[in-house]
Amino acid sequence: MLSLKYAPPPADLAEYISAFYLFECDEGGLEDIERADIAQFRIILDGEAQCGFPDGSLIDYPRIALFGPRLTATTVKARSDKMMRLFGCGILPAGWTLSVRKPAHECANKIFPATDVLSGDFDGYAKALGKAKSFEEMVEISVANCRAVYAGLESAPLWFIRAVDKWLESSISPDIADLEAATGLSRRQIERQCKQTYGAPPKFLVRKYRALRTANAIANGNEDWQNFVDEAYYDQPHFIREIKAFTGMTPGAIRNSSSRISQLTFGRAALAGDVKPLVSQT
Repeated sequence: MLSLKYAPPPADLAEYISAFYLFECDEGGLEDIERADIAQFRIILDGEAQCGFPDGSLIDYPRIALFGPRLTATTVKARSDKMMRLFGCGILPAGWTLSVRKPAHECANKIFPATDVLSGDFDGYAKALGKAKSFEEMVEISVANCRAVYAGLESAPLWFIRAVDKWLESSISPDIADLEAATGLSRRQIERQCKQTYGAPPKFLVRKYRALRTANAIANGNEDWQNFVDEAYYDQPHFIREIKAFTGMTPGAIRNSSSRISQLTFGRAALAGDVKPLVSQT
């Protein structure tokens, strides 16, 4: 059994949280691919796991973990034969800026015990999740916890984040000059703000979201992958390299559902209309 359930956040949290989810697996020794993604907050309810990075490093999941923005594909490895269950949520740039005590680029491709960088009663939160009888109850508990975390915090630079999101949504290969015009900021100012809130400079964000949007369209059968070569990539080798860098798979492997976990994460497309476009499109 391998399952991944998603639920959108309520409207008052939609600027901060991408979606809530519950991952369950009863296979011992599971090893699979996770694509690049935004920051994640995760609580392991049962089992143990490790995250593997392209440099060969393996990092144990803390029981209550904060993942910085992931700029490459990674692997997940179950460390026991027991049932593995984890509940989590994606943290959007505004949510990161409000709640995390470090700039996003300093945490990219890193995992921390959440208590090192966040404030809150996470042990109590984890215990409440463990006692929940359903996914829906877990979401209710988490919504209340998130509201408590974000209440009273200083405002995030929503105007800038909204401008960057709109820019990334506007085209599969947007021009940085358009973002300069929209924000009134210099290129250097934009790069600094993007690194602090998204974890990477704007040119890298274009590559990341272009690859993830393309992969999502392929996984959901919306396009033949070869149609993207002329639209957004120099040639077929460039296209394959970019997709593999951010998803860990070739376009053909995505179409053939070679990674079960990645295939499940592409199920976020079903949340279209209830979450931000960059969430459902990637």
